Amino acid sequence: MYKKELAIIVQSIIASNTVDEHIKSAKELSGFYSKISTAQHSKNNETLIKGGIALSSSGAADCVDDYLRTVFFIKGIYKALTKLSNDFPERSVNILYAGCGPYATLILPLLSLFDEDRINAVLLDINAKSIESVHHLLSVIGLDKYQLQLIETDATTYTKPENFIIDLAISETMHYALTSEPQVAITRNIVSQLPAHGILIPQEIKIDLAYTFFDYEPSLKNAKQEVKGHKQMQPYPHNVFVDRLFTINKELFGGVINNSKIESNFYDLPANFDNHPDICIFTELKIFDNIELKTAESYITNPYCVVSLYSIKDYSGIQFVYDFSEIPKWTYTLKD
Repeated sequence: MYKKELAIIVQSIIASNTVDEHIKSAKELSGFYSKISTAQHSKNNETLIKGGIALSSSGAADCVDDYLRTVFFIKGIYKALTKLSNDFPERSVNILYAGCGPYATLILPLLSLFDEDRINAVLLDINAKSIESVHHLLSVIGLDKYQLQLIETDATTYTKPENFIIDLAISETMHYALTSEPQVAITRNIVSQLPAHGILIPQEIKIDLAYTFFDYEPSLKNAKQEVKGHKQMQPYPHNVFVDRLFTINKELFGGVINNSKIESNFYDLPANFDNHPDICIFTELKIFDNIELKTAESYITNPYCVVSLYSIKDYSGIQFVYDFSEIPKWTYTLKD
């Protein structure tokens, strides 16, 4: 019964086209998980790893209620799985899902849309409670015949088995502006094990620099009540785009970034900044193909203010450094 109910919900997610339809289908998925999950998710089991803070099982469970994030990732992954199934009709599709959380939200709902022999997945999470919860859900829903391995491990250091060729790698372990959580450290580790044909999701994380008025930029504060598509949100009109600092994708870690720091060029500071007094980072995601998550459609694409121009007006230039060696953060260097 649960397997059929979940299939109907995920089909409605895939078919949804408007913001209202996205929200309705995501709420149905959230309600489904709440109904069948018996796990008591703790807020106190965050894990500090080299590369960021892995969310508590409670924090990871709450991600399903970031509605557009949930819908767009499921849509993108379905599209990628369909492509890979067509590309490799003679064998199963090998999936690595790093940071699955207690609900395995980005892959578990999609399983019922594919035959059992077409999916071979490895699900990773550092939190034992999350792994235990996914085992329970698979059993209750009736998905335990799928070829799934659940492994409690640190995804920033995990090494896949030699005979497991990754077709699809998924990791959504993000905070806004790539701060706090280990998305980049996990991505770097996964990409090093991804073959040429392998698909990475999200396909691209675009990090842009702008001078703006931070308080007037759209920002998602309550995903359960104020969700809007990017067409309904008005960016601050005096926003001044400066540069794309970098794009996280397969190519970036294909030998370009070998350490845990990404440094920008030096940028000239504007002489007059009355209309745009803040230096901010903006994030947009290309999940797969044409499925994208824009600024402030999700908590993870909210803008992030690095510094106010009022505090650095005596300097002529500024450089930005993204450091993910420990807890990911942004810093800056000034030039006279």
